[in-house]
Amino acid sequence: MNAFFYRSASGWVACILTVVAMLLPYLLRSGRLSQALGFGPSRDVPYLRRMWPHYWTGYLALGLSFYHAWVSMAPGPLPRTSLAGLWLGTFGLLLLFVQFLLGLVLQQSRGPNAVTRGLHFWSMVGILVLVFVHVALNGPLPLLRVAGARISLQSFVL
Repeated sequence: MNAFFYRSASGWVACILTVVAMLLPYLLRSGRLSQALGFGPSRDVPYLRRMWPHYWTGYLALGLSFYHAWVSMAPGPLPRTSLAGLWLGTFGLLLLFVQFLLGLVLQQSRGPNAVTRGLHFWSMVGILVLVFVHVALNGPLPLLRVAGARISLQSFVL
């Protein structure tokens, strides 16, 4: 196995874990979405105790994202690399650390904390946008070209 495999595999698994971690709170609460999908949680278990898959998926996503950044910045060639994409990925990683800290605060809180929950939600949206643009600039099918930031339709033509 080479560094390119570890770089790309860790990035894609981190992306998948990040999306799963973002979806889990909505599936673990007792709402219309979880009921429609058949995930109707038991009401006798408190919501924060049902959130353990969200916590651990988030921890794994953060650790794997850090590993992805570490391996990607190791010495060696970086094929099809956009400097803007690297910076956006770095900001996404920093925002993941902020998300982690906000999550720890929410996990330890005893009552509703609307401000921290709002910050946690909007940092999730920011991470989603930054990861999407990072993958679009530096992924296997660069959809956005740095020169003029135009969409490349040639990536979709076989």
